[in-house]
Amino acid sequence: MKSAFFSSLLNRPVIIKRLQQGIEQRRLLDEQKALAKLRSKHFVQLYDVVQLSDRRQPETAIVLEYIDGANLEIGSYKPNRKYIHTLWQIACGLRDIHEAGVIHRDIKPNNIRLDKEGVIKIIDFGLARSSDAAKTRSIIGTPVFMAPELWGGKTISFDASIDAYAFGATALALLSTDAPTELAQQPPQPISLPALSVGLPGLSAPTISLVHRCLAHSPANRPSMAEVQFVLQQQLLENQHRALVVFGGTTHHLDRKNRKINVNAGPVGSIGIEYNGTEFVVISATGAVFLNNTPARVGHVVPGCCVITFGNAGQARRFVTFDVSMPEVMP
Repeated sequence: MKSAFFSSLLNRPVIIKRLQQGIEQRRLLDEQKALAKLRSKHFVQLYDVVQLSDRRQPETAIVLEYIDGANLEIGSYKPNRKYIHTLWQIACGLRDIHEAGVIHRDIKPNNIRLDKEGVIKIIDFGLARSSDAAKTRSIIGTPVFMAPELWGGKTISFDASIDAYAFGATALALLSTDAPTELAQQPPQPISLPALSVGLPGLSAPTISLVHRCLAHSPANRPSMAEVQFVLQQQLLENQHRALVVFGGTTHHLDRKNRKINVNAGPVGSIGIEYNGTEFVVISATGAVFLNNTPARVGHVVPGCCVITFGNAGQARRFVTFDVSMPEVMP
């Protein structure tokens, strides 16, 4: 059971969460252990562990951050930028959780809250486990959001990829109240990319592919949440980068309006660079051309801060500075 109070010590509202002895008490302690390791704007913060004496038997309780907002609702989103931004924030939180060595185990819309400032907060760590103690003998979680490997009848070892699966299921649930038939089965069955695409109209191919990988039947085929976060971030920042190219005292710009440039150093060499919306890519290179001392090849991504060098060591060399302004995604 949990209740909201105002803490005069912290000068803010808080949640006091206490559970009965037994399984619930163990879950409370699991939640305490998990939250004690974590610091991120994208999940609820643990303030303290206290002993309550307002009832016949003393009880242990945890003091949590009060989040003024509402839990995400199934079927409440449309396939637009707001939806991608929400998924990105969830992925940021899960990335931080996993980097701290914790597995949430119960990711679903009802355990994700959107506060009044538009920041996503992952809540309810009662089923969380450390990644070095990730085993279970029982089926615990929420059907549709549970990875296939969690449905076994014996002791099961699992890893952070179960959260990636739940993330994929959550991505679907936010768009529709009807889960795909494959995911609704117990245990869930593999879903093909074409079948998944039907349930994700209006989304880009990279987004659909990413969700499909999260829902891979084999844990080894699911992406890390760091990769998920990066891919979604790239989509949110598409066509917002800008590069300054300085050569011979002349400044050139590369952006969504001016996507290509060819820098020619005469007989020494030349290089062509194109902005594809997310990266600056070498599309041609002749002669001795180097990106930060690495030979330039077609297909190479130009680093955000780079010196392009024309000519080999011992020759008369010419230099180009290449600087990229790096936009950020804000919660």
